[in-house]
Amino acid sequence: MGFIKNLDFDEVRDNFLVKSDRKKVWERQLEMWREVDRICRKHGIRYWATYGTLLGAARHGGFIPWYDGFELCIMRPEYNRFRQVMEEEFRLGGGVFEVRHVNFTRIIISHSQTTLLAKSDFTDLQGAKGLVIEIYPLDAAPDGTAESVFAANGINELFVTMYDYPTVEKYLAECNEPANELQVLVAFHALDDKDKQLAFLDKYAEGVFDWSTAVNRPEKSAEKISQPKDWYRKTIYLPFESIELPAPADYDKVLRAIYGDWHRFRNDKKFRLGVVHSADIPYKESLAQLNLKMILETFEKNERKDKLSAAEEAD
Repeated sequence: MGFIKNLDFDEVRDNFLVKSDRKKVWERQLEMWREVDRICRKHGIRYWATYGTLLGAARHGGFIPWYDGFELCIMRPEYNRFRQVMEEEFRLGGGVFEVRHVNFTRIIISHSQTTLLAKSDFTDLQGAKGLVIEIYPLDAAPDGTAESVFAANGINELFVTMYDYPTVEKYLAECNEPANELQVLVAFHALDDKDKQLAFLDKYAEGVFDWSTAVNRPEKSAEKISQPKDWYRKTIYLPFESIELPAPADYDKVLRAIYGDWHRFRNDKKFRLGVVHSADIPYKESLAQLNLKMILETFEKNERKDKLSAAEEAD
């Protein structure tokens, strides 16, 4: 079953030229969505379109013509449950879909019959390297109550402890009070590997999830956007290409919180889908057959030219 109409033909959408190559990427992303949807329905897990995908559904009835991402979100307790079942479910599905990246802040699912190589992939050839979709958790966020502030600060503190403990030590040395008890931070830091720390952090975030009536995405610490859980009280379905995607009942409020006037187009940015991508060639074939050194050298040369041109324009 095809998801994108006129897949092999270019077309103009909202005054933007959409090439067939981009539409093939979208098709593969919707194949991954279908598998995620199957797993979520099987295990009773609620999820919603978010960020550019939600914006595309609400404003375009499909993908934003100049955007290549596909993002979903899940409340923390169900996000943890999805993590527990997804890899076994992918195996049951024949192994076409793989986990490219998974941690406390996001899951990246990859399509094994495609190729997506970012610059960092040229020096690390291990793991899945196909086109992706992303899934983000929603964690407890401040809602004005002391309990919610503690929950949000406690999560942040443990997250920073895991990746930048010197910053936490400096914070404490300046006589600041930690959100968690000091012995909790010390014991957490002393865990001997990241997997154990992540397992603890997962349980912690799930344990304090009900302490707040608001949620936000944990990764974007510099620009966190708190949203009332009530905005997600009910799931509705918005047309998206040839399917319907689940969206929060108050998707207009969600989009306004993220983008402001979300009806206004902002298509001045140029999105580049990795250094190399293909919706047709499995990444294992790409890695075996492409001259990766030459491709990377050419890419870096063009990057330098782009930076030089930008600097000259600024002058």
